Amino acid sequence: MFSDRLLGSFNVCTEGTDEIYQKTIAALDAIVELSVKLSTTLIGLGAALLIGLKTGLRFTPVTKLITITAVLFFAQSALYAVLWRWHVAELWLNKCLELVSQDILTRPYQAHFGFFLAGLVALGALVVIAAFGVRESGGGEST
Repeated sequence: MFSDRLLGSFNVCTEGTDEIYQKTIAALDAIVELSVKLSTTLIGLGAALLIGLKTGLRFTPVTKLITITAVLFFAQSALYAVLWRWHVAELWLNKCLELVSQDILTRPYQAHFGFFLAGLVALGALVVIAAFGVRESGGGEST
């Protein structure tokens, strides 16, 4: 992720704020904001289920592992979203919005989006396993 800094590949910034860069950053930031809200909500829900705040749910080891994996994916997604926003703030501070398309900003954004999708895939797998899993019968013995 930081190979561009090690290799010294920095682009020159010309001061000025072009409207197209402002619109691009606004659109990307709206996507990041929505996915961070969803990620933190799903992290809280997954943690609440794992610690047993909802009674009556029984986790098998597989469903518990998938839930933990999804929570970790969403947490990683939120971390990269914060990192991306931090870099955007640096661009605003330096009045250099044209660098929004450089690797230093695209890599955290792509990592954020990738971890968010991985979390959704893990939740989808959890739903499929829960839907087709073997359920215990709730009734008593019939003779």
